[in-house]
Amino acid sequence: MSASLLSWVKPKRHLLGLDIGKSSIKVVQLASTRKGPVLKYAGLTELPPGDREGRTDQDRDAPLALHDVFKESRLKRQKIAINFSGRSPIVRYLLLPMMPKDELAEAIRWEAKKLIPFPIEDAVLDYLIVGETQERDLKRTEVLLVTAERGAVLSQIESFKRINLPITAMDINPLALFNALKLNYKSDLEENLVFVDIGAGKMDINISKRGVLRFTRNVQLGGDDVTQAIVQGLGIEREEAEQLKRQKGLAAAPAPEGTAGQAKEQDGRLHEIIKTEADRMILETQRSMDYYRAQFREGSVKKVVLMGGASLMPGFQEYFASYFDANVELDDPFAEILCDEKAFGEIRLVAPRFSTAVGLALRDADD
Repeated sequence: MSASLLSWVKPKRHLLGLDIGKSSIKVVQLASTRKGPVLKYAGLTELPPGDREGRTDQDRDAPLALHDVFKESRLKRQKIAINFSGRSPIVRYLLLPMMPKDELAEAIRWEAKKLIPFPIEDAVLDYLIVGETQERDLKRTEVLLVTAERGAVLSQIESFKRINLPITAMDINPLALFNALKLNYKSDLEENLVFVDIGAGKMDINISKRGVLRFTRNVQLGGDDVTQAIVQGLGIEREEAEQLKRQKGLAAAPAPEGTAGQAKEQDGRLHEIIKTEADRMILETQRSMDYYRAQFREGSVKKVVLMGGASLMPGFQEYFASYFDANVELDDPFAEILCDEKAFGEIRLVAPRFSTAVGLALRDADD
């Protein structure tokens, strides 16, 4: 995990980035050159839509789909970095007194015991020393702590062993996103930088400062909630609801009073349904930012970066931005990566869906 937060000055042998989400699989392969990373391959495979509530059997569907991905793309089964897809891991920024390394490890373990809802023996625990701070004569160590259920980690790894995929590293989503962010937003890293990943089943709200991930929060709210709200609100099938979400989104104008026509009326209702779900996402982001400011006694945020498939809904970025003083933009994880625009033009159109996969692919195979 430590490689996720280190600078990358020397040339690397990159891992294959494999992002397994609720609704799709994204694969990114990079090569290192003197001019910087080069995109060698990027692919997206949609997973089965699931039942009426949008649930999928990810443990079953993802490995089967991956087998087809590698077969059809002719990708070599090189060393792979994947994202942890189990129950939300616990990620905490800790500020601890300076102490010897063995004492620090024990102090971190003690802090972890207070955070996790299961025995420490059942946890996979990792941490990264990310910096130091000093207030008057008191020096402190900045630590990023990550814990997850051991059974969930082992179960995910085992599912890939069954299809003979060489998993070399596993990252949690916020760290993978942050890895990509550090490549593309170097000039913004010193300030409070908010990056929000809105996938099909959840949203990760993260805040960094001085190149350190200081806050992360997982909310069980995502693009599938929008789709399901459209299904219920308009009384249509899930496939049609998904299509309306992606094609019209918040760009479907509200119907003016007295407007006739079934299509215009549906557009108006569609707009209100999506707006209601978007308001929930905005509220959760605002709550997280307010908590961060109070907890860390921080000031304003200058930039918010939107990631994930839900952020691609037409009109979503503009609507989201209207509630914040900060600059709100869609992430392009390929911005600082050399790409063949002709070969990867379609991928660039949905670039925010690849933020996690790019972050995973930036890992160094030698670490």
